[in-house]
Amino acid sequence: MTNCYRAPVATLLVPPETVLVAGASGLVGEAAVRALAAQGHTVRALVRRPEEGRRLSADHVIPVVADLSSPGNWNAGFEGVTAVVDAIQVRVPGRLTVARARRASDERQRIVSVLLEHIRRQSAPLRAYVALSGLEDYVPTGDDWFDEATPLAREARGYSLLSVHSRALLVGAEKDWGLPLVMLRMGLIYGSSGWFPAFTERIRQRRGTLVGPGTNYASLVAAADVGSAIRSAVERAPRGKEFLVSDDEPLRQVEWQSILAKSLGAPPVRRKVPVWLAGLAVGRVNADTFASSRRARNQRAKDGLGWVPTFPTVREGFPAMLRTAVPPSPR
Repeated sequence: MTNCYRAPVATLLVPPETVLVAGASGLVGEAAVRALAAQGHTVRALVRRPEEGRRLSADHVIPVVADLSSPGNWNAGFEGVTAVVDAIQVRVPGRLTVARARRASDERQRIVSVLLEHIRRQSAPLRAYVALSGLEDYVPTGDDWFDEATPLAREARGYSLLSVHSRALLVGAEKDWGLPLVMLRMGLIYGSSGWFPAFTERIRQRRGTLVGPGTNYASLVAAADVGSAIRSAVERAPRGKEFLVSDDEPLRQVEWQSILAKSLGAPPVRRKVPVWLAGLAVGRVNADTFASSRRARNQRAKDGLGWVPTFPTVREGFPAMLRTAVPPSPR
């Protein structure tokens, strides 16, 4: 994804929104900014640093430089906003241990509480607050399919640990003062940042590994498709609803890693490491996420949001991502 990208603006089939995207410089936040702006919505891209705002500059995009983790007055950035996309990410350097994930969850809760206070003080009511979480929010179903009717887990695991406290805060705001909450629970997102580039480089260098036996299912989704799902949720989602956002074909870990290896011209990944050993290397949260089995249905998102992924499977998504967003690193 290049910094000078200008997406063509489509003819709006719904009234234009003024959307504040919090966390706009992250992988998911940027995808949301691009998708919303391409559809003609006015986007207030909330970033911490001016250079991040310049990188996101495009038609229909207005950078708002603010740090919600520290005191400040950013009322002008919130004025006239009709929808909010909460794509806030707290970066965790190094191994993603359970302790670090919990500290990140506390920090995210503090940031979201500031965001909610600004929203509550608005004179005009908000139409939609789109929050993002992961499939690990649900109780494990093993190799069985699951959907939005599946019960939520009582104990957070994997990437769900990163947002467990802010999710409770949002649910409380929905009950207490009517926050128009819409929840998107996303599959394992691959794109130009996050876990995917480093993971790809390991396979390219013939150092790929399977976490555990490799037979568990993963529901993956391209970052661009997450952006389009967020845009659809802003435009169409009824308040109080949740949607699973993943591609059409969950695959076993050994299968999707083999597809990625083939896209790179590398041999299939065969080496296996126990989950506990992977946890020592990359942190227990990462290891648990990659080893858990999550076989999600995305039908409600298709029916309720009119969302159709551009990359229905990783067979189309991985090669496209490798061509555009994850170029080969110099040897």
